[in-house]
Amino acid sequence: MSMALFKKKETLVQNITYMAMMAAINVVFVLLTTFVPVLMFLIIFVLPLTSTIVTLYCKKRYFAIYALATVGLCMLVTFWNISDTLFYVIPSIVSGFLFGIMIIYKIHSLWIIFSTALVQLIFSYLMIPVAEWITEVNIINVFASAFGVSNFVYLDYLVPSFIFFLSLTQSAFSYIVIKEELPKFNYTVVDHRFYLWSSYVGLAASALIIIIFAFIYCPIAFLFMMALIYFSMYILIDTIVRGNKASWIALPIVGFVSILIFASLYSLIKAPANYLLLSIFFISISLVGFCQDLTNYVQEKKKNKQVQNSNITQLNNE
Repeated sequence: MSMALFKKKETLVQNITYMAMMAAINVVFVLLTTFVPVLMFLIIFVLPLTSTIVTLYCKKRYFAIYALATVGLCMLVTFWNISDTLFYVIPSIVSGFLFGIMIIYKIHSLWIIFSTALVQLIFSYLMIPVAEWITEVNIINVFASAFGVSNFVYLDYLVPSFIFFLSLTQSAFSYIVIKEELPKFNYTVVDHRFYLWSSYVGLAASALIIIIFAFIYCPIAFLFMMALIYFSMYILIDTIVRGNKASWIALPIVGFVSILIFASLYSLIKAPANYLLLSIFFISISLVGFCQDLTNYVQEKKKNKQVQNSNITQLNNE
């Protein structure tokens, strides 16, 4: 994308023109997917990104105009099938706006991607009954037919996880595309390693929710297993990149042991809850990262204390 695209808009004319261009892009993609359904995955990635760009480079007080214009135009050009607008466009506009706001307020990328994906999931689910009420078409059934899983016995358990996975992919794609351009316009990407510790909090919370809802409402447990996988992958990549020999050796060992535990317990738990045992693998590899970070933290504190004591001793001698 050119520099002209990533340029702060100041005047009313600049803002309106820019938002009109972004709205037109959204409309074109929605219209294309109406005639070529296989292009559906394009709007999944494009819509949140355009809304994020508008949030960052236009004045926030004009965003409502952009949102209403986009939704209105999309409904107008696809009046015979407005379910796409309800299910894709509205959630994407909301999540894209939140994405931009969180960048402005310097929220860490770990939580930007996760939070916007969660918001997109919530709004997508809110739009499902609305779309069905207006169009008498259940978007979940459309998805199931497209992937050939209409008769899958555990479909209801996987739908929230699938939508959340798409939302995570959207958010990650938007972040990757726009990340390199942000510093040019005084937006900094917050990526301090301190926030790795917050990933352990997210991991622990997800694991707790999985345990609770495995016995109450399994679809929620599967949804948070996706969240657990998200946080554990963040930890795993950091452990591999910044790790030491001990952690590199430990990772395959604990991975193999967790697979053995999964295999031994799988037949003892009733389906589909037994698939939640996959969480053991992701928790175990995250524990390696936690042990590594805890060890590094203790060593650093000890080193700092030694330096401090040495400075005090030197001052006393003087």
